[in-house]
Amino acid sequence: MDTVTVVISAAGGLALFLYGLRVLSGALKRAIGERMRLLLDHLTRHAYRGVLVGTVTSGVLQSSSMAMVLLIGLVNAGALNLRQAVGVMLGTEIGTSVTAQLVAFRVGAYYLPLIALGFLISELFRGRHAGDAGRVVLGLGLLFLGMDVMSGGLAALAESDAVLKLLASLGKNTFLGVLVGAGVTALIQSSSGMTALIIAMGAAGILTLPSAVALVLGANIGTTITAQLASIGAALPARRLARAQLLVNLVGVAVLVPLVPWYAEFVELTARSLERQIANAHTFFNMANTLLWLPMVGTLTALVGRFVRGRAPVGTATPEYLSDAFLSAPTVAVHQTRREILRMGDLSLAMIDACRRGLLDDTPEAFEEVLEIEVAVDSLKRTIEAYLARIPSEQLAASEDRRLHILQHAVGDIERVGDQAVNIAERGRVIQRKGKAFSKEACDDLDALFRSARLLYARTLDALRDEDRDRAEEALHLEAEVDHLEVLFRRRHVARLEQGVCDATVGITFVEILHNLERIGDHAVNIAGDVLHAP
Repeated sequence: MDTVTVVISAAGGLALFLYGLRVLSGALKRAIGERMRLLLDHLTRHAYRGVLVGTVTSGVLQSSSMAMVLLIGLVNAGALNLRQAVGVMLGTEIGTSVTAQLVAFRVGAYYLPLIALGFLISELFRGRHAGDAGRVVLGLGLLFLGMDVMSGGLAALAESDAVLKLLASLGKNTFLGVLVGAGVTALIQSSSGMTALIIAMGAAGILTLPSAVALVLGANIGTTITAQLASIGAALPARRLARAQLLVNLVGVAVLVPLVPWYAEFVELTARSLERQIANAHTFFNMANTLLWLPMVGTLTALVGRFVRGRAPVGTATPEYLSDAFLSAPTVAVHQTRREILRMGDLSLAMIDACRRGLLDDTPEAFEEVLEIEVAVDSLKRTIEAYLARIPSEQLAASEDRRLHILQHAVGDIERVGDQAVNIAERGRVIQRKGKAFSKEACDDLDALFRSARLLYARTLDALRDEDRDRAEEALHLEAEVDHLEVLFRRRHVARLEQGVCDATVGITFVEILHNLERIGDHAVNIAGDVLHAP
């Protein structure tokens, strides 16, 4: 078999394997992925539970990378804290080895009936749970087909002394083997795919166990690239989680690299076939690395906190007052939802305060605080709206039904207040990057409008909290003052520009911020108006 045929067979077999993994993973995610998310949400208070959840999640999804992306999303939204997430992350290290154990089986030509059966079931029961079960079987068949094609194509390399010497050198030069394994895994972004390729080379007789161990260790480092990419632009805890995964694998590999010859001798005793030995080497390393770090979750969390510096998030997207149990008592559910909306309102109020600090106290980190809280506010809006839609309104009295509609309107206005704060923060960051500043007179005007808009919004939240019509009426009067101040400060700004007191290059930004503050007042009045006309 010529070189081109070998390359085509290996590449085609790997593509089949990865496609089969995608089919299998997609079907499992559709069938029970939401349950995995709920597990991550509710069963991670203790590190050892997090490890179990991570193992199950990664094993079911057949991808530690997918599990890590899901985990980063939950941490980024504030649904999990860093300590909880680290425990789950350690579990994904074990769960990912399930694929290696699976593909180490020698199924011969039995993958063909699996493919046929899986295809038949998935076509007969499209869009149903049985269809997903069929796609699971189909994915398994494609996994084994890809393995067979890879090992068959690579078998020809066993006749090349040069190839055998090159691959054998990876066992003698473990560091080189780790680099190769990490590089290829980072390129294909699948440690399962890389492990399958290593097992296929072992089955083809072109790879020794020490060389395979070196490549497997490298794959454990290369697989962290997905989490690193997913954490770009994410909140601070999510970035720390990604670095924690990298640190865990780097330290584990560094500890084992000098011991590879002895480790290979130990693994050789655990199975007869080289394929199973490679799979065991992968599993044993991940289990040992997890057990090494499990008692040190707190230390690991503190360590990545030192490496990835920043301020912890101010708000959390995890609902504090919502529960499915309340839905059986709709009046209670409405009451609990109002409490959650008010908490969301307090977060958006904190965003206004942070904007003021960033602009007037020259504290750039306050703008980062605004953007982080916005993630929680947006997530809470989606969660609350979904919860409100599930409250059985037909079981509510007329007054409670009216309250329900008020809350549905309020959650949108509160989220838009947060959007206006984000606009102010982004404009403030632009000014600071340019090295510009407002004049003292402009800062005084901004301070006055910030205080008026904040007072109006705080009164509105108080009115919503207590269903206080007097405070709602007060908010309406305060809104008139905010409108008056915006017009007045615009005129003053024009006068300062004519006198050369203010920098014209930031003049537009000043006017835009005035408008953002006035819009905050408009959204506050929308809420106050609903309260005022409530039954």
